[in-house]
Amino acid sequence: MERNGIHKGLVLPKNPGSRFYIGLILFILSFLMLPTGLFLQGFSHIQHVRNLIITVFWLAAPVLKITSVAIMGKPTYLWIKTKTRHVFRRVFKPYHGSQLRYDIGLVMFCLPVFPNFIMAYAPQLVTDNFYLRIIINIVIDVLFIISLFVLGGDFWDKLKALFIFSAKATFPRKRQTKKR
Repeated sequence: MERNGIHKGLVLPKNPGSRFYIGLILFILSFLMLPTGLFLQGFSHIQHVRNLIITVFWLAAPVLKITSVAIMGKPTYLWIKTKTRHVFRRVFKPYHGSQLRYDIGLVMFCLPVFPNFIMAYAPQLVTDNFYLRIIINIVIDVLFIISLFVLGGDFWDKLKALFIFSAKATFPRKRQTKKR
């Protein structure tokens, strides 16, 4: 239980309040700067003005990101870090699901490979409609991400082991039945 900012003997950082929300708004706005600049440059017919608009909005994005981080400060960073760790521990904790769930997750994990190969090596088999291709790509990317959650926390450990040179695969031994 969490009581007075203490959770299992650890002191939790306080919610930074308005600093967090102001910084978050600026951070989100920083991602909208470039699309806004691209949109606004269409209203000018003079090339120099168009270049000035896109330059200002292109430079404003990183400035807004840095400003948002400065406004949020270290207390907000610690608060966000604590909250995300709590969420990730709940979501990615090792879970021993059923064999059916694991098999479904593996199919979902491997299925996005086929449309990618088709679009890369046999694009004539897929429609030339740009928007339909974007929708297909988004659907297979979402399917891939969902598969990681269906597979569970143990699968995340398997993926992590791929990037550790000294990691070794161990296979559970089959239970031997006693012969009488």
